[in-house]
Amino acid sequence: MQISYNMETATKEPKGKTHWKKVFNSDYLGSCDLEDGKDLKAVIKAVTVRKVKNTDGKEQERNVATFVDAKLKPMILNATNCKVVKKFAKSPFINDWNNIPIQIYVKDDIRAFGDITEGLRIREIQPKMDKPKLTPNLQAWNKAIEFLKGSGTMDQVKAKYELSASDEELLKAAVI
Repeated sequence: MQISYNMETATKEPKGKTHWKKVFNSDYLGSCDLEDGKDLKAVIKAVTVRKVKNTDGKEQERNVATFVDAKLKPMILNATNCKVVKKFAKSPFINDWNNIPIQIYVKDDIRAFGDITEGLRIREIQPKMDKPKLTPNLQAWNKAIEFLKGSGTMDQVKAKYELSASDEELLKAAVI
């Protein structure tokens, strides 16, 4: 079977086939955006509260995750997925849900609205991912400086980021 890469949704689809949900052109990540049977590893950049239209067209406030990989659509987090992210972040506050690695899959036996449907779920086990590199040209650099000027430690920064020895010295110098 030939597979084509769909740049709009960052997924692979069988050549000549279109998932039925594609015609709805959602601005948010959905089950049709994941390759059949494959998990998607991603890092949550931030979670914010947004007004989102539901299926009846009514607006509701929802927790929405954006990802470090800007090619990925944002994901609406339901209560089940929020509980998993809360566990990974060790905080109930969405403001603390930054740089959280997750693994998303399609669950096809979800009971919702008196029906059985499919939807996105976050695996209960956090995936191992390469740490992002922290360099002076990144926005996270200034946040790391603020963090270290507060109560943060260099070990905490290094637990989250890959840091070269020369960049570590630069970071230390910026904090003094």
